[in-house]
Amino acid sequence: MGKEDVDAVVEINRECFTSDAWSRSAFEREFSLNYSYKYVLELNGSVIGYFIVWIVYDTANLMNFAVKKEHWGKGYGKKLLTYLIESFKDKVSAIHLDVRKSNMRAIRLYKSLGFKIISERPKYYSDGESAYQMVLELSTPSDSLKG
Repeated sequence: MGKEDVDAVVEINRECFTSDAWSRSAFEREFSLNYSYKYVLELNGSVIGYFIVWIVYDTANLMNFAVKKEHWGKGYGKKLLTYLIESFKDKVSAIHLDVRKSNMRAIRLYKSLGFKIISERPKYYSDGESAYQMVLELSTPSDSLKG
């Protein structure tokens, strides 16, 4: 993701997140954070999805992730998350995220990639809805067994 992608990302974010959409300044701030990694998925030259992940010590925290609604159910979300996992599997021991309890579509996607619910965060969102905290444990190079 480059600064030229912010308009498209803000639009997707507002379309997908109602009460807790990020502001333009929040996305712009990400470019000044050395622990923030930003990616977009393009289709025919247009941004259709994105994710932002923070790497803190040996953990990746998926901070924001969305795909344009018109492209839901076509595998693009899975493609983005698979890219995240493949890109960071040798750099972190786990990927963490929070998801609305009511967002069954996202929960199914995360579970299909191996994420597990580890806790609930009561009234986590600004509208009072609770969140599930999910994690995908990854094996790091130091976990490898040698004979």
